[in-house]
Amino acid sequence: MKRQNNLFEQIIDYNNIRLAFLKAIRGNRSSPSVIKYCRNTGKNLAILREKLNTLNCDWGSYNSFLITDPKLRVISTAPIEQRIMHHAIMNVLETIIDRTQIYHSYACRKGKGTHAAVNYAFKQCKKNTCYLKLDVRKYFDSLDHDVLKTQLRRLVKDTRVIALFDGIIDSYGTSPGKGVPIGNLTSQFFANMYLAGLDHFVLEELHPSAYCRYMDDFVLWADSQAKLKKMFECINDYVKEKLCLSLKQPVYGKIANGLPFLGFLVKDKGIYLLQKSKKRVTKRMTEITASLCYGSITEEKAAERTRSVFAAISLARTNRFREKICEKGERLLAPTACFAAGLGTTTGRTSVRPIGTTTTRTTGTTTLASGWCAPEPCGM
Repeated sequence: MKRQNNLFEQIIDYNNIRLAFLKAIRGNRSSPSVIKYCRNTGKNLAILREKLNTLNCDWGSYNSFLITDPKLRVISTAPIEQRIMHHAIMNVLETIIDRTQIYHSYACRKGKGTHAAVNYAFKQCKKNTCYLKLDVRKYFDSLDHDVLKTQLRRLVKDTRVIALFDGIIDSYGTSPGKGVPIGNLTSQFFANMYLAGLDHFVLEELHPSAYCRYMDDFVLWADSQAKLKKMFECINDYVKEKLCLSLKQPVYGKIANGLPFLGFLVKDKGIYLLQKSKKRVTKRMTEITASLCYGSITEEKAAERTRSVFAAISLARTNRFREKICEKGERLLAPTACFAAGLGTTTGRTSVRPIGTTTTRTTGTTTLASGWCAPEPCGM
């Protein structure tokens, strides 16, 4: 691939920086730091542009916090000014990095995503008998800075863009020369690009029946586990020697027993929801119900969040599971019309029966089906 040059002027172009600003504040307009920054947007963006132009960006100063769902992770977010810079850089570099990807790489790419990856896995499960599922141990924390910088230099020739990348990479580390912050926009693209060489190695050297990757989760299909075990040995050596990473214990299995992938259980007969995913959905719906009950969110927001939860699991056969969630909601509180309508929304290939009567009433500007009967008051 030809190395790209003359990219820096595109990054510091005012229109690009303005677009980056709009992307960075999307969904965060009520944040105190964003409100403060927006008080003098023109001046602040001019200062930001000058910092980029002089390569005086002062990367770092991350705000770190822990999340536990789906597992314990440290999230590190950059200040608003740096987040705008990240967007400005990736507005220009995204297409260049995307060219390194194989077709069946599904993370952080337009037109791809979790559902596309699971659908592809479902198609391959109907054609093959065995699979090998692999995952990198502590992936984001283990990315090697030197390897990452070398990969970027193979793509980009512009020395000032390289200096920006080096500053971002060096601003964070879980140990000397290791790790990228999970909360950075740039980290998502760095992490996806990091394994692009492995993708080509698997397809061009090992020749499995099929292969796909979603970030650091990847699956190979073949007609026997013996073939897959030989492939694993080659992949393990490649990952250790060329990427300075280590893999978790490999998972070999037969399609008849199901392939656990991205929260779903994929079989040749259909796509199902893993038990741990069901627990997460149940927990999330309980939180939405409680928030509505105590007035923390509006009816419209509850319906919006409910539709979002159901959309995330719409690939799987979840009709009965979703009905149970609705029945549990009936017992917990008397949801208002909008929330009930959200629970009765049809998403994807699955549907849930509407609950309660078919009477309608108007809430705000939307006419919705009225739902459950009111139980005892919920101020326990």
